[in-house]
Amino acid sequence: MAVNLPSADQLIEPIAVLNEGKIEQGQIVADFGCGTVGHFVFAAARLVGQDGKVYAIDIQKSVIAAIDSRMKQDAVNNVTPLWGDIERPKGVRVIDGAFDLSLVINNLFLSSNRDGLAEEVRRCTKVGGKLVVIDWVPTTTPIGPPVASRMSPEAAKTLLAAHGFAFDHAFTPGDVSWGLVFTRAS
Repeated sequence: MAVNLPSADQLIEPIAVLNEGKIEQGQIVADFGCGTVGHFVFAAARLVGQDGKVYAIDIQKSVIAAIDSRMKQDAVNNVTPLWGDIERPKGVRVIDGAFDLSLVINNLFLSSNRDGLAEEVRRCTKVGGKLVVIDWVPTTTPIGPPVASRMSPEAAKTLLAAHGFAFDHAFTPGDVSWGLVFTRAS
């Protein structure tokens, strides 16, 4: 029996998510833990235009190589693949407050150091900048990681508030995910 798994765009539509974060032309955007496909990276690159820039950050060198390869294949020149440890202080080699919009998509459930992740994202996001967080709903779903590794949106709000983010609003990015938008307050 064949299993019909949804495509990435069917799970979470990247343009709609980026619009929740109020993405604009000319912004500097970062996708923390971008993944091999760069699902949000290349959508953000189109939306920020040639005056903007998107950082595709991941700890896996194979992911960075895949992003670099796709950039060349698609002739995209406003993306910077960047190796970085998003859970360690100064693990991402950028200046403090570098990003207008930061994305943490389906990485909280993977994180072994959620406080470290929240603090590094805070450091890299400018005061007044936006943070979009999406992760798996904390209940059993047909696809996704084990429920024990998932984080509730309420727990994410508490975590991020402790690291200088003010909650803006919630949204539903897909059937198996929750979404939250924050502003870096301090």
